[in-house]
Amino acid sequence: MSSKAIIIFPYGGYENNKKCEWYFWWTVDRCKGIDPKPVVVLSRDTVIRGEAVSFLKDERYKALEVIQTWSVDTCQTWLAGWGHVLDNYPEADRIIQIPGDIDYVHEDVDFYDNLKDFIKTTSSDIAIGDFKTGDQYSAKSLVDTYGTYSLLANWFPEISKNIRSLPLNRPRSEFLNIKSSVLRDLLINNRNFAYEQTLNFLIKSWNYSDDHWKYNLSVFPLGTLSDNKSFRDYRGCIDQIERIERMLSLLWREIKEPKKKELSDEAFEGQYTIFSDEYDKLRTKSKGIMETARTTVRALLGV
Repeated sequence: MSSKAIIIFPYGGYENNKKCEWYFWWTVDRCKGIDPKPVVVLSRDTVIRGEAVSFLKDERYKALEVIQTWSVDTCQTWLAGWGHVLDNYPEADRIIQIPGDIDYVHEDVDFYDNLKDFIKTTSSDIAIGDFKTGDQYSAKSLVDTYGTYSLLANWFPEISKNIRSLPLNRPRSEFLNIKSSVLRDLLINNRNFAYEQTLNFLIKSWNYSDDHWKYNLSVFPLGTLSDNKSFRDYRGCIDQIERIERMLSLLWREIKEPKKKELSDEAFEGQYTIFSDEYDKLRTKSKGIMETARTTVRALLGV
């Protein structure tokens, strides 16, 4: 069984962040245990801003397969990496994606051993690397607590319940270890998004007619990562929560919309009225969740 590793280069680079630089190259070394030449996805924005100068000049650069790409945000670089591997490495059975921008591990030395094991795992169709932030008021925690969990429970309560029973703390985790065949199915046969890929995959991995997961999912506990609280996180939190809401409402319409097949015009019209009424109710509740999230996040960040 062969695997390809994809490392997402830090969007802001690591020119003035020694901890981030150390973590990035440590991750490269770990990935070489399963892939002699890992793929590194590098945003062109980062290069143009001069925030990848030391990386491009590093001798170790030559031992990597670097893909430079234009992207809306970091999440879109995931698509670039996945597409590159699927197009160019058909023999790869699994694809492992690791973020390269973790500043440091929060007093949890086991994280490094856990990540090494996560990279090597092959026991499930989709393995999600789960982690805690060590601070309930960190940006990641605030987004999930007041955005992801509440909005998901509103739009897809059955999925929300089963995600929590996995149990999974981070449905937006950047750590993914997935079978190439499953990834190909998720990308080709479903709508792609430039953001919140993991949450999108979870929603598309649910069998709505039989109420169970289509694939074998597993949660791999990694440990605790640092995610500092700052008033500057306010806009980032709100941006992410709004993106989550936009994606969930669109997916709900796409999944729940009545299909015209084998229905009379009268029956289809009736079902569509029910569908529209339900959407309006959920949308109203969603607006309330968004307003509460915005107010709460602002208060907790002290903006």
